Amino acid sequence: MGIVYKKSFTLIETIVVIAVIGLILPVIFSIFFVLLQQQTKIYRLNTVKKEGDFVISLMESTIKNRAVNIYNSAVLNDANIVCKGETPGDSYNNPYFLDDNNKFFSYKLNGTKIASDSANSVDLTSIYTKVSGFSISCTRNRIYSTPSVLVSFTIQYNTTSTRPEDTASLFYQTKIKLRNY
Repeated sequence: MGIVYKKSFTLIETIVVIAVIGLILPVIFSIFFVLLQQQTKIYRLNTVKKEGDFVISLMESTIKNRAVNIYNSAVLNDANIVCKGETPGDSYNNPYFLDDNNKFFSYKLNGTKIASDSANSVDLTSIYTKVSGFSISCTRNRIYSTPSVLVSFTIQYNTTSTRPEDTASLFYQTKIKLRNY
């Protein structure tokens, strides 16, 4: 009977393997959780951008292509026409727009949503976003120039969390020249 050699790992080899696993495993988990958090941020920012782009695009095309006159109320009266340009820098907030069919439309802040206010009020943003600082105004510099409509708002993801990865906010501002004025 000779000497029997047992095949196994030495104590040092076992300690080295456990140490390497102990160092690599937390790094892998932290990378995984950071990626998950960034995916949440990207999704929320995508939602905010998609809704903000939709609202600004819809308002821009509707006002530019359909508005023929701008009023200070939804009453068809020449005295209610605003942005006539009679005085330089003539400006008015929250205007009503008249289209070719003598129908009024406007845009307003309905709680935390932007709504199109025509025959029926229709929300242009979803429950996933909230809007603040909504402003719509018209200005006209000269009598013979077309009025400009200025639109601005901040749209953000609707969350109560204050963590940076949970919040997403974008500011939109545009200037629209009327075509049919």
